[in-house]
Amino acid sequence: MNNPPTYGHRRYNPLLDEWIIVSPQRIQRPWEGQIESDNRKSMTAEQSVTKDAKNPLSPGCVRANGVVTPDYECVYTFINDFPALVSDEDYRKSNDPIIFNTVDENPLFASSSARGDCLVTCFHPDSHKTLALMEEHEVLSVIAEWCRITETYLKERSHQWVQIFENRGAAVGSSNMHPHCQIWACGFLPSLISRRDKNQRNYALQHSNVPLLFDYAMQEEAKMNNNPSNSRVIICSNHWLALVPWWACWPFETMILPRKRHILWLNELTDEERRDLAGVMKQLLIRYDNLFNTEFPYSMGWYQAPMYSEVNFCEDLKEKYKHWQLHAVYLPPLLRSATVKKFMSGFELLAEAQRDLLPETAAKMLRETNSIHYTKRNL
Repeated sequence: MNNPPTYGHRRYNPLLDEWIIVSPQRIQRPWEGQIESDNRKSMTAEQSVTKDAKNPLSPGCVRANGVVTPDYECVYTFINDFPALVSDEDYRKSNDPIIFNTVDENPLFASSSARGDCLVTCFHPDSHKTLALMEEHEVLSVIAEWCRITETYLKERSHQWVQIFENRGAAVGSSNMHPHCQIWACGFLPSLISRRDKNQRNYALQHSNVPLLFDYAMQEEAKMNNNPSNSRVIICSNHWLALVPWWACWPFETMILPRKRHILWLNELTDEERRDLAGVMKQLLIRYDNLFNTEFPYSMGWYQAPMYSEVNFCEDLKEKYKHWQLHAVYLPPLLRSATVKKFMSGFELLAEAQRDLLPETAAKMLRETNSIHYTKRNL
């Protein structure tokens, strides 16, 4: 497909084995729904200091459980004060029975333990230094911390899945605006991850053991070289591609993929790949912010291969999960402006996802957006 269609059609997502309806003819429909608050107004220095002093993730501030956040100067990782998963220690302390699996007893009322660790990583001591506004060496420090945490859990083989994710902005439900991410290390393989594992494995078996996303990145790059104006690629660096996936669900959804080699986990990245990734992440986030001159909200996350095999603990992980390819996804809700976002509702919740904006159009808008952050252009 050299030129994207202007009529409604469906696109297939091989990672999740599902389809999405693309309806470019609806993009101009009138909007009288919810309007988000506009985050474009900058705070004064006095307001900034006041906000920092009250933010529990800022250095020296007291968190809700009475713990004082230390005076950190770079990244800082700690155990989440309000974890969603239950640690081994808490299970041992509890009087409640640990329900590991009751599927055989009654499949209609199945349950299992929600064992895991929940961590928080603060990116920077300044509450207003988002990744888009940080220096590249500061972004590199965040990546290094992700790599360290990944390596720790890989060595321990104590949790099957480690999900690194960031919610930025109130529009995606973030409860604290300080730049940070969360890491949930799960003693189980989450449902969507099981689907991704199965579909990537099946694709590799049918395509001479070539990983799905490795193949996809090569084909997207080839299409970019053949037809740059309709490309879904936003940034092509030495080691990474940032693009809007063919099957993107959210208006400006993007994916970051390795260009040149097969990588399973973040800790496998070379120093050069880490530095290059820091630049790509920063540039992508600048373009997000510049799109509507606002602090662009998003949820993002890293997908790495699982950390151990439940069936065979001592199994060679690289061999077992060779169908995986490391990648990150960004899922921003904004649609037309800084104040209008997409909602998943009605047909989408009940039947199948749908989008109005063509992925190719979204990629072009991001690709052509100014590469200097809008808050720094007149400095």
